[in-house]
Amino acid sequence: MSVEDRPRFKKLELRDRLFQRRHLVPNVVTLGNMFCGFLTIIYSAQGRFGSAAIAIGIAILLDGLDGRVARRLNATSEFGVEFDSFSDLVSFGVAPAILMYHWCFQPRADEFGVLVCFVFALCAATRLARFNITSETLKSFEGLPTPGAAGMIAALVHLSPIIETTTALTAFGSLLTLSLAFLMVSKVKFFSLKHLKLKDVYLPGSLSLGLIIALIWYHSGIGFVLLASGYCLSGPVGYLKKKKVGATDPNQSEQDLKTKKAE
Repeated sequence: MSVEDRPRFKKLELRDRLFQRRHLVPNVVTLGNMFCGFLTIIYSAQGRFGSAAIAIGIAILLDGLDGRVARRLNATSEFGVEFDSFSDLVSFGVAPAILMYHWCFQPRADEFGVLVCFVFALCAATRLARFNITSETLKSFEGLPTPGAAGMIAALVHLSPIIETTTALTAFGSLLTLSLAFLMVSKVKFFSLKHLKLKDVYLPGSLSLGLIIALIWYHSGIGFVLLASGYCLSGPVGYLKKKKVGATDPNQSEQDLKTKKAE
């Protein structure tokens, strides 16, 4: 090998090594997701609820990024799938449960708050386990995704990080936490934000999304609460609409019954 060919050979060898280790890139993004969940737990214990809510928001962004990076680099793997699930359990199951406990329950309803928040973490783990063993479509999910549930809690805390704990707040927090836990393990369908395209959104939906984005710019607290609650309510609202259509259209109900029997 000539002296002139050596730098070129080294570049090719380096490129080949980087290609072989490309699986590390999405796993590093997933690690960042888990680290944000860990920070949420630390911040919650310290009473830094605003920072804890922001950490969950960053974890949600990273969770939506790692899969895209893996597909872009053709670096998907079984290890990455399992690692992503464990990361989601920390960031969207345990972390928001601990945040809700310290923000809403600890001063007034310690033991009851432990139970409510544990139910949330348990349902998040169940939701992730069910997702791993079922083949769900790319456009929708069965049950509220854990980032959506965690995002609702983070948005609420971000709206008012410092608040006086009252009986009314404890009751509201209990209802919200248990409702989110129920939606995660329910059979209600939720659309996937990861594969949502703006061209598929109708005009009213596009206008509503634009207004919420503008509201986030001017008042992030209210804007994020509307965005998170809108997604969490989209599943139940869609379910009720389908039930109403099935009740008013007997032919549709019979067709659904035949489909279920065929399955």
